[in-house]
Amino acid sequence: MKNHFEQNEFHGDRLDRHREDINSANSAIKRMERRMNRLEAKIQTQEETIEALEGVIENQQVVMARFRSCECAKGRTFG
Repeated sequence: MKNHFEQNEFHGDRLDRHREDINSANSAIKRMERRMNRLEAKIQTQEETIEALEGVIENQQVVMARFRSCECAKGRTFG
């Protein structure tokens, strides 16, 4: 049977290992949060780019519609 000192030392070692595991898990969580924030920023940028491109496409469609209705475009074919 272990004496009290040995039992306390054993439990202290276990507590130290648990603390290390908790610290390691907390570090991993922080890394994942930073990565998630970077990915969210990239997604936001991509969404803004898509919106801008949609606006360009709409403007091009308006310009093409006006050009097709123009006298100078009569008799021409467009894709």
